[in-house]
Amino acid sequence: MDRKRIFAAAAIAALIAALAGTPAQASASKPVQVTFTFDDGVADQLQGQQLLQKYGMTGTFFINSALIGLPGYMTRTDLDGLKAAGHEIGGHTATHQSLTSLTPAEQNRQICLDRNTLLSWGFAVTSFAYPFVEFDSTTKTIVQTCGYNSARAAGDLRSPFSCTDCPVAETVPPLDRWEIRTPDDVESNWTLAQLKSVVTRAEVTGGWVPFNLHHICAGTGCPAESISPTILDQFLAWLQPRSAPSIRTTVRTVQQVLGGAVKPAVPPTAAPAPGAPGVNTVRNPSLETTDCFTSAGYGTNTVTTTRVSDAHTGSWATQMNMTSRTDGDAKLIPTFDLGQCSSQVAQGRTYQVATWYKSTVPVFFTLYQRNAIGQWSYWTQSPRFAAASTWTRATWLSPAPPATAVAASFGLAIDSVGTLTVDDYGFADTVATPAPVGVNALVNPSLETPGADGFPQCWTGTGYGTNTPVWTRVTDAFDGTYAQRLELTSRTDGDAKLIPGWDSGNCAPLVLTGHTYTLSVAYKSSAPTFLTLYRQDSAGTWSWWTQSPAFATSAAYTTATWTTPTVPAGTKAVTFGLTLDSVGQVTTDKYSMVAN
Repeated sequence: MDRKRIFAAAAIAALIAALAGTPAQASASKPVQVTFTFDDGVADQLQGQQLLQKYGMTGTFFINSALIGLPGYMTRTDLDGLKAAGHEIGGHTATHQSLTSLTPAEQNRQICLDRNTLLSWGFAVTSFAYPFVEFDSTTKTIVQTCGYNSARAAGDLRSPFSCTDCPVAETVPPLDRWEIRTPDDVESNWTLAQLKSVVTRAEVTGGWVPFNLHHICAGTGCPAESISPTILDQFLAWLQPRSAPSIRTTVRTVQQVLGGAVKPAVPPTAAPAPGAPGVNTVRNPSLETTDCFTSAGYGTNTVTTTRVSDAHTGSWATQMNMTSRTDGDAKLIPTFDLGQCSSQVAQGRTYQVATWYKSTVPVFFTLYQRNAIGQWSYWTQSPRFAAASTWTRATWLSPAPPATAVAASFGLAIDSVGTLTVDDYGFADTVATPAPVGVNALVNPSLETPGADGFPQCWTGTGYGTNTPVWTRVTDAFDGTYAQRLELTSRTDGDAKLIPGWDSGNCAPLVLTGHTYTLSVAYKSSAPTFLTLYRQDSAGTWSWWTQSPAFATSAAYTTATWTTPTVPAGTKAVTFGLTLDSVGQVTTDKYSMVAN
C-alpha cells in the first residue's frame, strides 16, 4: 500500500473512531468550544437555564427587549436571574422584525434601541443575533454602528439534515464575526445521537459550535423549533465530562469565545416627528400596497383577511370575514414598529382616527400605544358604529395619549360573525374645540344615523332608580325619517332620558365657559317632562349640573326650549336629555344646543 493510501486509511480510521467516541477519538480530538444560544426570551427557556446550571454551564440569551414581560416571555426579574447565574444577555432587536423588510432607519431603531434598553437594565451587551436570519450588508453595518462586537446568523455548518459539504465548526475568530456560522436551528426532530454527532465531528477539526435553541418543550402542541428537556438534559450530561484534558470540549458563551469590551450606548435614528395639526400620518392609507399594515386580533375566532378590489378609493381595500367566534376580535392596523409605519404622538394632544368601511355587523375602533423602549399595549377604544351596507366614514376623537406614549396604532375591529371591509385610514392631530356661538353643537341632532346598540349614533339612554324603560326607534318623526321613543312601563323612583354619549368632543359637546346655552328638542309626551343637564370637569369627571322647569304633556309635536345658567368655570363638556320620571312615554327628535 502506498503512502497516500496509508494516510487516507489512517484519516478514515481516526474519523470513525472520533464518531464512535473511542479512546482513539480522545487522543485525536482538538479543542472545541460549544455555545448554547437561546433566541427571543420566551419563558420556557428558563428550563434551559436550570439545566445548564445543573451541569455548571452558561449560555447566551438573545433578547427582544420590547417583548419582555408579555405573556409567554421572560420578565425583568428572569433576566436579572440569568445575569446573576453568569449567563450572557445579547440583543435580538426590540420587537423581532424581519430586518431586511425595513428601511435602514427603522433597522437602526430596532437594533440600537434594543441594545440601549438592555444596557439601561444593567446588562453587558456585546452579542447580537439576526431575527429570522434575515440580513444584508446594510444590516451588518448597522449592527456594528449600534455598538455590537459580533452577530450570529444560522446555518452554513454541517447539520443532521442539511449542508453535508459544509464545515463542521466555525473558526475562532470567525470567518466573519458579523455573520457567525452555526448548524441549523435545533428542532424537535433532532435526536440525542445527532446532537452528539455535531460535537464529535467538530472534535476532529477543532473550532466553535454555536447551537441555536428556541423553545424547551415536550409533548403535543410544542413549536417545531423545540428541544425536549429530557434530550437537552441527556446531551448536557454527555457533554459535561468532555471538558477533561483528554478531549477539551468546553461550553462557553458568545462573549467568552470572542471577548471584546462593552461599548457605550449609541442613540438610535430618530423617529419621525408627530404630524402637524390636521395632517394624516398613516403610511399607505388607501391600502394600495401591502406595506405598513398588519392583521391583528386576539381570542378564539376564525378570520379570513383578503385584499379586495371593492375599494372606496384607488384599486384595493381589505376585507375581514369572521366565520366563527368564541371570543376576541380582528382588525387591520398600521404595523407595530418604531416609526416606519406607526404614527408618532405628542403629549396633551388629541387624535382623530378615521376609516371608511362597510360591514354586516357593528364595529369599533381599537387604539394601541407604544412607549419609548418599543413596548406596545392596549390604549382605548371607541363606541360602536352601526353596520353599513355602503361605504361609510367612521371617525372618533381620541383622548390625550397616556403619559408614557410616543406612538400609536389603530384599527376598526370586528368581534362577531360577519364581514368588515376597510379602506382609506386616517390619523391626524385634531384639537377638539367648542362649536362657535350660534352653531348647533350636537352630532346627529335629528337622530337619523343609527348606532350599534339600538340608539342613534352618538346618543344613549340613561337614568337612575327603580323603573323599567323601553327604547324604540320609530318613524313617527318631527324632522327627517326617525325619532326615538322612551316608555316607562313601571316606576318606583328615578327617571330615564336620551342624551349625547358620555364623552367629550365626540358626542357630548365641548362648551364655552362663561356662556349660556339655548337647548331645544321637539317632543310629544303623555306625561310631564323636563331637561336634565350634566357637566364634565377638566379632570374628565361627570356630575349632575342643573335642570329646567317642567314641560307640559303634548299629544302632537311641540318644541321644548330652555336657556341654561352660565356654564361654570372648569367645565369641559355638557350633555343633556328630556327626562321622563313617571309611567308614560315621550318621543323626541331634532335636538339643538347653541351657545349664546
